[in-house]
Formats: sequence, C-alpha cells, structure tokens
Amino acid sequence: MSVTVADQLSFRAVNPRQLGLLFVAVAAVLLLLSLFAQDSIAYLCVTVPVLLPSFLWMNYGAFGIPVLPVVAALYYLYYAMPLIVGDTLQIYKTSELVSAGLSVGCFLTAASLAALPFMGATRHKARPAPATRAARYARSIKERSSHNIALVDDLYRLIFVGLAAGIAFNAAIAAGKLGFLGSFSGVARACVFPLTYVACYLTGYARGAGLLRGQRWLLACGGVLAVTALSMSSLFLVGGAMNIAAIMLGYVLGTKRLPWVGLAVAFAVLSILNAGKGDVREAYWARNSQTVENASLTEIPGMLADWFVYGIGNIGSSARTRSPSLLERTSLLHMVLAVQEATPRVIPYLEGETYAMLPAMLVPRFLEPDKIESQAVLNLLSVRYGRETAEDTAKTTIGWGMVAEAYANFGNLGVVVVGAVFGALCGFLMRLSATAGPTSIAMLTAIASTLTLCNVESDFSYTMVTLFQTIAGVCIFALLPRIRPRRFAMAGAVSTKIGGGAVEPRRPLT
Repeated sequence: MSVTVADQLSFRAVNPRQLGLLFVAVAAVLLLLSLFAQDSIAYLCVTVPVLLPSFLWMNYGAFGIPVLPVVAALYYLYYAMPLIVGDTLQIYKTSELVSAGLSVGCFLTAASLAALPFMGATRHKARPAPATRAARYARSIKERSSHNIALVDDLYRLIFVGLAAGIAFNAAIAAGKLGFLGSFSGVARACVFPLTYVACYLTGYARGAGLLRGQRWLLACGGVLAVTALSMSSLFLVGGAMNIAAIMLGYVLGTKRLPWVGLAVAFAVLSILNAGKGDVREAYWARNSQTVENASLTEIPGMLADWFVYGIGNIGSSARTRSPSLLERTSLLHMVLAVQEATPRVIPYLEGETYAMLPAMLVPRFLEPDKIESQAVLNLLSVRYGRETAEDTAKTTIGWGMVAEAYANFGNLGVVVVGAVFGALCGFLMRLSATAGPTSIAMLTAIASTLTLCNVESDFSYTMVTLFQTIAGVCIFALLPRIRPRRFAMAGAVSTKIGGGAVEPRRPLT
C-alpha cells in the first residue's frame, strides 16, 4: 500500500468504521466483566471513563495517534483489572473501593474533556488534500524503485544511527563505562533513549510499509534485539518494553492493521519477565543498590536467561497457589486506596509539595550536581505512607501513579485538575500527529512522547521531566548532520512543520 500526501496530511491509523466495530465488541466485553468484579460499581466507575477517550477519538474521525486512548487502556489494566483478578482487595469495604474507583474515573473524565477541543480541531483541520502532482508521484514511488533510493536513504539513516547510538550507550551502561561522562551522563541518556525509541518505531513502520527488506531488515532486526537486550541488562523492564511498543506501533501504522500474533507474543514475554524481575534483581543487584554487581557484557546472556526462568517459575507457582497474580502485583488501585484511607484523617494533605519539586528536577545535573533524584516524589510517598523506609528507597522504587499523588496533595480536586492538565497534553500530541507525516518531526515527537506517557506508574513531575528530555532528544536527533527535518517525509515527499505548518512538495528525483 503506497502512502499518499493526503494520507500524511490527515493521518488515520486504521479505518474508523472497522475500528468502531472493534470498539463496540471490546466495550461490550469489558462491561460484561463487571458481573465478575469484586465490586461492580467500583469497576464501572473506572471502566466507563476508560472507554470515553476511545469513543471521542473515533467520533471525531480517529485522526492522529490515539495518545489518550492508549494511556486509558493502561489505566484499565492497572486500576480495573485488579477488581476482577485475585482477592487481595477483599480487605477493603465497598464504599472504599467505590471511592477509589470514582477518583480514577474523575481523573480520566477530566482528561477526556480537556482533550476534546483538540480532537474537534483535528476533524476540521486534518482533511485530505486534493490529488496533486506530488501525490501522484508518491503513489507510484514504490513501483519506481530506481527513483526511490534517495527518498528512503534518510529513513535508513535514522534507523541505523538511532540503533547504533542505543546499542553503544546501553553497552557502556552494562559494562559500567559511563563514569567519564560524569554529570553529563544524564544529558547523554536524555538524547540517546528517545533516538532509540524513534529508531525502533521507524523500523516497524518501514517493515510494515515494505521498505525494509533483505539484508537491511536482518541488520535492523538484529539491532532492535541487541538494543532491547542491552536496555534490560540493568534488570529494569521499562526500556525493553518501550522498544517493543515502539516497533509494534510503527508496524501498525505502516500496515494499517494489528499484528495479533506479535502482540500476543510480546505480552507473554513481558509478562514472564515482569513476574521474574524481583528474583533476578535479588540475585544480581548489589546490596542496597539498584545496579548490577560487577557489571559485565559477557554476563548479560546468562542473566537474561535466568530472568526468564525465574519468571516462568513464578507464573507457575502463582497458578498452583493462591499467591497474588501479575495484575495484582502491578495494581495501582491499591495505592489510591492506601492514600484515601489515611488522608487527611491521619496524614495531612501535601498541598502541592510533590509538584513543587518539578522546577528543581528540570535543571540538568551538570548544572546542579546535587539536584534531587528523579524518583524523589515516589520515594517521598513511599516513606510518608509507610510502604518503605528511607533506606529501602535506595534499592527499590514503588510506583504510585498520578491519581494517588494528586489525592495525596489536594484530594479529589487535585485529581480533577491534574487529570485536565494531563488530558490537554495528550490532546495536543494527538492534534500534532493528526497533520504530520509518518516520519516527520511532529510525528516522531508524538510517538516518543506517547511511549513516555505510557509509564502510568510514575508521578507527574517525573513524567514531565522525562517528556521534556524526550522531546529535546528528538529535536537534537533531527539536527544531526545530513539529517534535515524536510527530508523526513519518506514516501509522501512532503515537509511538515511541528504544529501542522506549511506543506511543501518535493521535486521528483532526476
């Protein structure tokens, strides 16, 4: 399937009618599951607002990357599924479960309403342009392979430069060789990680569009596997999960269909690794630290194999016993319940203390070597609510999520306000991607930002800092020598500015 200028000017990931049928089926299943929930009202308080962003996105034409619907789907896994799977929530009263569900629902509803103006603007702005000479040339670009070389050169360069940078940087981390960077290591990390996400996304997109074949595909596939394995060598799963999500998303946008087998395999692998991360960290991490003891590149294959074995063993033991399941262990609903149980009756509101840390976090570490750590908010909440001691935070970080953090600061009022801010941000990214080419600066920024926002366990300040670093990294990537933003439009031969700027057709190659 060729990519036309019209496709790029009004980006749709899939056919809205087909997506609507899928939405109806999924919504019906999720609502019927309320019959099996520990508390049906609490479950519906979360599930109905989870479905709202997807409904609104499709109602306005399904333009752009569905940033908020994707994040809302993760909220279902973290907040609604624990009410169905397992029995660890039985210690709470029905009124407490409903109160927690309402807080999560208020957050998602406020986010949806704040994103709504951006979706409405998308429907009117992102309309297909009439066929032009450039569009006709773009439609025939795959058939004219002799004229296609220069157009895809930029794509290949973006893929292999990004993968090479990711492999080199993660290998240096795994070998413990980043000490020479000193306080600049954070800057290097902020630049390289977004480049890796972008390279993985473009790999999936190029493969799905049929532009990455033969030796180049094998090389890119090997690069993705290498950078994913190296990114998990510190025994944190998030880096590898982001790479996998990026390549899957790129493939979906390149083929206009969902790779069900690939999604099932990826979910199974990540579930196994998530189940085994506690044991493998206990075996390989240094005492009272979150770093691998005696880090070495040669140990990575054996360490990852042990990680997989631990995960299979833990899943098997969970199936044989009544120990907490994977979804129960990753639940954030427990954190909302813990905060609401103690605040403000026992523990007073923080009154914005966690959000006041954001300006200090934004300062680069090379300018302020003694700046607060990026997990400072999560550690504060863990100690304040008795989940960890100050010493424990050096070796373990507990995710709390934005809902629990907002309630700890201002109650449900804070939940609504933070939800609205988060929704407006997601709406802006959806609007940005709706009028961007699949490989434009705007689209790459939206993709990398979406992957960052998918970390729903993090607090607001950490999310904003990471998002700022991600956008900066993508922009730096665009300014690399011989990689110009105007050449990012791989197959549509267009140049798109961030924010839906002017579009300039490129001349046919001679």
